[in-house]
Amino acid sequence: MVPKTLAENAGLNAMEIISSLYAEHASGNTKVGLDLEEGRCKEMSTLNIWDLHITKFFALKYAADAACIVLRVDQIIMGKPAGGPSKRDQPAGMDED
Repeated sequence: MVPKTLAENAGLNAMEIISSLYAEHASGNTKVGLDLEEGRCKEMSTLNIWDLHITKFFALKYAADAACIVLRVDQIIMGKPAGGPSKRDQPAGMDED
């Protein structure tokens, strides 16, 4: 999705770029990415563009943290008794009718 959005925002033909990117990756060139200046697929290591390990690490860490928070909130909601507020004692002198 990211290369398609980048290509569209750069004014390039997104379908052509994405299909050539898929073709490069299918042929085994996994270091090929989108060069927006030239408008074509190019090997990113020659441009000194690297995907950092720390970026992937923190993306996975924060995704796991978000999932844990959602599960905690769900556990709190499920732990409360259902049925609304409990019935309190009626005031003195009042009968059931």
